[in-house]
Amino acid sequence: MARDAIEALLSYIQTDERPRHAAGAPAAPPVVTIARDHGSGGRAIAEIVAERLGVRCFGKPLLDAVVRGAEADPGLMRRLDDELPPRAGTGLYAALMGLKDPLHEYRRLMNRVVDGIAFRGGVIVGRGAHLLVHAPRALRVRIVGSEEVCARRLAGGDVTQVAAKLDELRSANADRARYIRQCFDSDLNDPRLFDLVINTDRIADPNTAADLIIAALNAVGR
Repeated sequence: MARDAIEALLSYIQTDERPRHAAGAPAAPPVVTIARDHGSGGRAIAEIVAERLGVRCFGKPLLDAVVRGAEADPGLMRRLDDELPPRAGTGLYAALMGLKDPLHEYRRLMNRVVDGIAFRGGVIVGRGAHLLVHAPRALRVRIVGSEEVCARRLAGGDVTQVAAKLDELRSANADRARYIRQCFDSDLNDPRLFDLVINTDRIADPNTAADLIIAALNAVGR
């Protein structure tokens, strides 16, 4: 799967065409990063946004497959270095290059992957993309929800499963917070790192949430 995933990524970004304005001038491709609580419905929202924007949705499984493949295969790492477009965040990249901790190569690779996706536009779910993207038209979104509501959503109406789903979401949310803290020395719940935060306790319809994201993206584009 890893090689297929990286081939799919390279195929997506290696093209001479980008989205264009109606007048024919090149447009900055739309980029949305979505960090979400487990059970908040963030994945479904991301897929709707991607469909409306006409771009791909890059979720955790694909990103993980790319990272695993490139780490295990030096040839894939070279392909990322050689074939992805030049990255925009040169200052951040230089800072990361100076780090000596074991996460250095992982962070370097994630920077390359996120920059490659942003080159053509896309919706990127998780993996700290909101801290890595440097595209001129990018919107950083956080999807949240209370533990009780998210657990009920995960249980799918089966009240006997709510307690188990509550344990599941607490573990998943702790893992995501730990990942952001360890990889980026950052707080996943810091609202200053996002342009838009949506609470799906109150905005439960994924289409309504997608409407808000598209409207916010248009505002950023202007």
